Amino acid sequence: MNDYIKVGKIVNTHGVKGYLKCVPLTDDMERFEELKYVYTEKDNTKRKLKDVWYRNNMVYILLENINDMSTAETFRDSYISILEDQLRELPEDSYYIFDLEEMEVYSEDGEYLGKIKEIYQTGANDVYEITNKNKSFLIPAVKEVVKKVDVENKKMVINVIEGLLE
Repeated sequence: MNDYIKVGKIVNTHGVKGYLKCVPLTDDMERFEELKYVYTEKDNTKRKLKDVWYRNNMVYILLENINDMSTAETFRDSYISILEDQLRELPEDSYYIFDLEEMEVYSEDGEYLGKIKEIYQTGANDVYEITNKNKSFLIPAVKEVVKKVDVENKKMVINVIEGLLE
């Protein structure tokens, strides 16, 4: 399922009718209400969303042809995904996490700093973990630091402020 974009991880079942309890992998949980279908990673099947509701930052979904707890249980620890044409248009200077992962990071002077290995969503702003060989450092995803993001060429340019790479 390499061409798919993961939008949720199935972590449990809920009830006896086949509901799946999911951790959303999107900033906007209510985005699930707009989706008419998703793909289940376990069996690479396109399934209609029959019902969606939310509780405690979790998404509960009922999918076509998953009608009981036993069937739902087989999907635990797998993902639900969408195709790229189901993505929303993002505001300027906003990016999908999958676009940033493995992006090469350079200083404004052109020095190669490493690749983005992990993205942490902290609430105030995201934080990018940059790794290069045995070194790793964290940079905040704020305009003062991140100067240019070129998604097409997988390249980011940052302002290396004092103490950032220590």
